[in-house]
Amino acid sequence: MPRPLRSPAPAERATVLPTIPTTPILVRFPAVRARTGLSRSTIWRLERAGQFPAHRRISPNAVAWLEQDITDWIESKQGVTA
Repeated sequence: MPRPLRSPAPAERATVLPTIPTTPILVRFPAVRARTGLSRSTIWRLERAGQFPAHRRISPNAVAWLEQDITDWIESKQGVTA
């Protein structure tokens, strides 16, 4: 006769969290401006100086930034005083 199945003890239970694939999200300029509070000219100036994430050309007439790059930049500015 087969053995009855038992529930694993708490210490035996695996605590594996499901991994959610992170797909890069592109954000257009209005969202970047809203999230950073910076003007268009300031964003372009900082980008040219290497102090802001680089944009990606997504079509001949449109650019976007990776959302994670913008989030990382914002987090790097927390606590920074001029």
